[in-house]
Amino acid sequence: MKIVLTGGGSGGHFYPLIAVAEQIHEVAKERKLLEPKLYYVGPKPFDAEALLAQAIEYKPTPAGKIRRNGGAIRNFFDIFKTSWGIVRATFQLFSLYPDVIFSKGGYAAFPTLFAARLLRIPVIIHESDATPGIVNKWSSSFARWIGIAHPDSAKGFSPKVQDKIALVGNPIRR
Repeated sequence: MKIVLTGGGSGGHFYPLIAVAEQIHEVAKERKLLEPKLYYVGPKPFDAEALLAQAIEYKPTPAGKIRRNGGAIRNFFDIFKTSWGIVRATFQLFSLYPDVIFSKGGYAAFPTLFAARLLRIPVIIHESDATPGIVNKWSSSFARWIGIAHPDSAKGFSPKVQDKIALVGNPIRR
């Protein structure tokens, strides 16, 4: 099984991905399953050593950020960075063709999720905050499942996706 992890920009998005990877390895070992191949597709990882420790292969994909306050020039250039990230993520996902993509959201996940939608690769998203972020709101329309950490998070998603939401808590590292 091939699983792509994406999201980030900060440790708050990144380290829960590492916790999910730890759990995937543990379940595979307990149930004597073949060890899944894990990939992180996104911009520079917050902690490259954590990826190595969990045998997660890094596939670099640029992602631009939308700044709401100021930064108009940087926002303009980040449009091109994000566009390039979508192209790159599409080729990377096509070559890997993973079984599923797990996303923590954040600007870093957008190119990978956009490519996943184009390629019709199943997506699972997780929202740790009480108010869903822009990328998670957008991707909720095509995500197979939506995990949330706070009951209030469900209110921030469209009524059309409420049947896909499960209160699962936050992934934590051991």
